[in-house]
Formats: sequence, structure tokens, C-alpha cells
Amino acid sequence: MAAQQKTISEINEKLKKGDAVVMTAMEFKKAVRSGYKFKVSDVDVVTTGTRAIMSGTSAMLVVPVAQKGAFKRAEKIWLNGIQCWPGSNPVEGSGMVDTVIYGTAESIDHEGRYGGGHLLRDIVEKREIDVECLTEEGKAFHTSFTLDQLKFARIYSFRNDFQNYYAFANIKNQRSYRENPLSIFACRPLPVLKGLGMSGSGEMNPLENDPNSRIFRSGMKILVNKAPGVVIGYGSRSVPKMRSLSVAADMFGMDPEFMGGFKTSYGVEVINGIGVPFPVLNQEILDDLANCLDENIPLHIADIGDRIPIVDRTYADIWSGAKLEVEFDPDRCIYCSFQCPAEYYCPTGAISWKDKEIDETLCFGCGACTSNCLGGAFMGKGDTPKGCIGQVHAFDMDIPVIFRQSNRFRSQLMAEYLKEIMEKGEFLLNDSDFRMKLWQD
Repeated sequence: MAAQQKTISEINEKLKKGDAVVMTAMEFKKAVRSGYKFKVSDVDVVTTGTRAIMSGTSAMLVVPVAQKGAFKRAEKIWLNGIQCWPGSNPVEGSGMVDTVIYGTAESIDHEGRYGGGHLLRDIVEKREIDVECLTEEGKAFHTSFTLDQLKFARIYSFRNDFQNYYAFANIKNQRSYRENPLSIFACRPLPVLKGLGMSGSGEMNPLENDPNSRIFRSGMKILVNKAPGVVIGYGSRSVPKMRSLSVAADMFGMDPEFMGGFKTSYGVEVINGIGVPFPVLNQEILDDLANCLDENIPLHIADIGDRIPIVDRTYADIWSGAKLEVEFDPDRCIYCSFQCPAEYYCPTGAISWKDKEIDETLCFGCGACTSNCLGGAFMGKGDTPKGCIGQVHAFDMDIPVIFRQSNRFRSQLMAEYLKEIMEKGEFLLNDSDFRMKLWQD
């Protein structure tokens, strides 16, 4: 008997009629763990998602600066104090400036706590953006805009959705690290074997679910921060065992809660959320999805000083039973006299010591507050007082997870949202014949 096959067009017809079986990755993998043996006929689409630090992010805006004819061409431009890069304007004297924003660029006005990722979120939130522009003629313009005034605003991200990443701890306590402990993998210097930083959404990660490149194609429709987007190809620095994606999407329909800025001890970073539908066309795709479980995905623990992996665990060690959100107990606050360490080290600015609250729309669930609050007022939701967000057993000890750079909670929300709009027939699959290639090929 021939193996069962489905086509994109067949699944799309079912989506249009509301007859398609769409499952989130969470639902699908829960059934797999329960022992259910899926057949191709059982499910049409499985939705995956990830939200994490994705530093290879940029955006192109066309910014209104002045009246037509006020200047010929921009030489320099800053948005909220962030230097951006104006391009050559094909219509000189238009008063508009084509400009590129880099997600990891820092503002000159915010003491290293505001960067391109913060700016992109502020734009999507329709906040007023301050503009300073210097022109070729030596003129200076100072104005502002909101998203509603823009005709073009698009994210071009050249390195997103990392398939897998290392976890980092201070294992060797190298002299070079002691002398310069600034790192993108921590919010403060890591004590020896007393804390672990990690990244990776494990079984939720779209690329992790496609180990044999059966699904991803250039031109494939996806969600970027909950807005319609497209896969351009594999991303920069993408290698066969640690792939990434290059994507593009207009900013106008994005959800700000899935994007934003993030602060590490090294500098500013940028957050994105990616959602990808997996059409179940054949048994091979189904098997890849079923085998992609946290307990099957290796997690390499490396020394933060030299980034050389020393021991292997799995993503189940990170995510199985982990608390995905953080809560604040004001009764445990000890009112630090100088400055609240949890507020200071919060990478997204979600904590207000003055108001005694966490802004849930900003909270990334990274766990930095749980390890930096002196009174133990921050903990994983549902955990006991002073509970951490997770721990990994390695080197004959339990090492607490103190800095997560992947947000599994909103990764799951992304998958749920994608399922919802697909079941309504509002998001259909597209077929592409453009097979993506890694740069080594």
C-alpha cells in the first residue's frame, strides 16, 4: 500500500471550509508522549513558535522629516537618540528619508538601556518617535512621527529562530572572564557554577521540528511578531546543526508584546517572535514532528569564557516542569535602601520598585529578578517562596537557571494564535519550489 500523501492545496481547501485538523505543537507532543501513534490522516497542520533574543534584526523606514524641497539629501539621522543609516533617496528633495535601524544599536540618550529593539517596539506601539536629521547642506531638522504617519516600515531580520544554542555557566573561572565578565549571555557576572544562562525554545522551535529541511522554503508564509511575514532563506551564520532563518515582515500589523528590547551586561539586544505552520504532507514530516521532543534535543553546556561545550544535557532539563512566568510577592520586598537589584538588572524594564509590580506586557520570564532580588520577592509562578525558574544537574550539583533568553510562554501563545487564525481560514499555506541552501553548500 502506497504511503499516504497530502498536498498544500488540499489542506488549504480544508482550512477554507473549516474542516482542517490544526494542532499546536504543545497539543501534538502531549499526545505523542501519551503514546498516541499519529497517522497522516489524523492531522493537517501543526503550529510551532518561538520568541527569543534575535540580534540579527534590522528595519527599513521611510521617515517624514520636512516639507518637500526643504533639503536635498540626509547625511545623518537619529530616532530616539539611536543613530540610523540614511540611504540615497531616489527622489531628492522629497523631505523623506529612507533609513535603516539596527536592533542592537544603542541610544546616545539613555545610558545604555535603550536600543533598536526598544525603538522598534515603540514604533509598533504607535508612540511618538523623536527625529533629529542633519543634511548634506548642513541643515538640522528636529521633528517626530508615529507609525500611522509612515508609508513604509518593514523588519528585515537576517538571523532569527536559532535551531539550537548553548547554555553557559562560569565553569573554568578563566582569568580573561574575571577581568572582563561582560557577556550577552548574562545580566551580570556569573559566579562559579552558581548560575546558568541559556537560549532555545526546544520542541517549540520551528527549525528544530524540521531537521531534514522538508518544510522550510524561500517564500514560505510565517508570522513575525504575529504579523504576516515571509522566509527569505537561511540566516547569516547558519550551519547544518545550528540553523537560523532570514525573514521579512511589515511592522504595521505586529503585536508589540512579541517584540522589544532586551539588556544584557554587554549591551542591548532585540526580541522577536516567530510562528510557523507545519503542513503534515507525509509520514516523514509527521515523524520529524513526533521525534522533536525536549528530551531528544541536546543542550550543550559551555564555559562562558571560551564558549567551548563541556557537558551535554537536553532541553527537557531546562523546560520540563519549569516555571514559564515570574510573579512578584510585595510582602517579601525588603525595600532595598539604595536601588532595587531586581529592577536594575531586569533586561526589559518590566519591574517597578516604586509601584511594586511587574508589567506583564514587558516581562520576558528570563528569571533575572529571581536571582537578584535580595528578599526573594520574585519567583516562578506557582512555585514555593524563593523558588527559581529551573535548575540543571551537572558537575555533580544542581545549577539554577538564572537567565533565560528564550520566552517559552509566548512561544506557546504564538503557536496558539497561529492555530486560531488558521482554523478561521484567515491564514493559508503557500507552496514554494525554492529550496533553501546553507552557505556551505
